[in-house]
Amino acid sequence: MNISEESKQKLQGVEAKPNIDIGKAIATLRQNLLLSISEFSMRIGYSRVHLSRVEAGERKVTPEMIETVRKAFHLDASWPDSVDLPSSYYDVDPSVTDLKMLSSIQATKERLSALRKELKLNQKEFAKLTGISVANIEDVVYGRRKLTLRMAQRIEDACGIGTEWLLHGDEDAKYHPCGQRMTSFLKKNPEARKLVWEMMEREDD
Repeated sequence: MNISEESKQKLQGVEAKPNIDIGKAIATLRQNLLLSISEFSMRIGYSRVHLSRVEAGERKVTPEMIETVRKAFHLDASWPDSVDLPSSYYDVDPSVTDLKMLSSIQATKERLSALRKELKLNQKEFAKLTGISVANIEDVVYGRRKLTLRMAQRIEDACGIGTEWLLHGDEDAKYHPCGQRMTSFLKKNPEARKLVWEMMEREDD
C-alpha cells in the first residue's frame, strides 16, 4: 500500500510509540466498535493471527497498517494518540451502515448459538436437523456471513423457531411461528383454519 509524503509525516510521531501502546489503541478501537478480532481483521485486510499479535504488542505496527485502519474506519490523524471515538462518529461516519450490518451479524450469530445450546445440539447435530451444511453454520456462528432468509426458514421448519426472531430478534415471534410449515398445515386442514378464524374474529370483537 502506497502512502503519501504528507501521510508519512503525520505517522512519524506514531512510529516512535511502543508497539504495545498502538496495539492497545487498536484493541480499544475494535472494542468500541463492538467487533470481534475476525470481523475487524476482515475490515482492514490483515489476518486474525497478525491482528492478535499486534494487539498483544508482539508484532511491529507499520505505518501502512495504521493508515489502513484510519481509512477503514474513517478516523482522523489524531488516532491512535486519541483512542476515543468522537461522539458524532455514528452520525457522520459513512461506514455506519456497515457497522450496523456487522452488529446485526453479531446479534444473529449469538441467537443461533443460544438456540443450539437451548436444543442441546452440537453443530453437526444442528446441521443434520436443519439440513444446513456444517460449513455454512460455522460461517454464521463465526461472523463470516449473514444468516440468510432461506437458512432461517429451514431452521424454522426443523425447530419451530420463527425467522423473525432468528433474523431480527422479535421475541414475540420466536415460538410457534406463522411460517411455511403452519401455512401448509392450515391449507390441508380446513377445520383448523376455521378455528383460527373464529379466534381472530373474537379478538376483533
